[in-house]
Amino acid sequence: MNRMFSVASIVLAAGAGAAAISVAGQPAGNQQTQEAPAITAYTIHLGVSGYSPVSYLARNRAEPGSPLHRAEHAGVTYFFTDASQVKAFKADPDRYLPAYGGYCAFGCSVDSKFVPDPTSFEIIGGRTHLFLKNEEVDARQLWRDADEREARSKADAFWKAATSR
Repeated sequence: MNRMFSVASIVLAAGAGAAAISVAGQPAGNQQTQEAPAITAYTIHLGVSGYSPVSYLARNRAEPGSPLHRAEHAGVTYFFTDASQVKAFKADPDRYLPAYGGYCAFGCSVDSKFVPDPTSFEIIGGRTHLFLKNEEVDARQLWRDADEREARSKADAFWKAATSR
């Protein structure tokens, strides 16, 4: 099954950002410079915008994770609040992955992929459903106002078609 994930990409740079670094304490005009080490860029695909996928189910809270507690699954890096969450995730990652690849559940029900607000969520049928929320749209409320069975059916059909391509 082809999976898609709503992820943020982050580029981390190792090394100094300047071509040369001045050595402090040297008289003006007499400063020595050192060549900066080469910069190596690393790209990670960060799932759930850095929020812990375990916290949604285990604590019913949206909690930012920490890079100190992380795990990779299917090419996506997830952050967690502590080592016990990493262990739980590694034991059964599919249990903790948000429905619809982390895209807005309501968006999927109207044939669209909206990037959700990770703090706007609901646990439905034992799965985390994320929703778009901004000044103009509260997709979680739109989901609640809709016929739940119909919304889930439409979202499931959209997601199945989107991931089978």
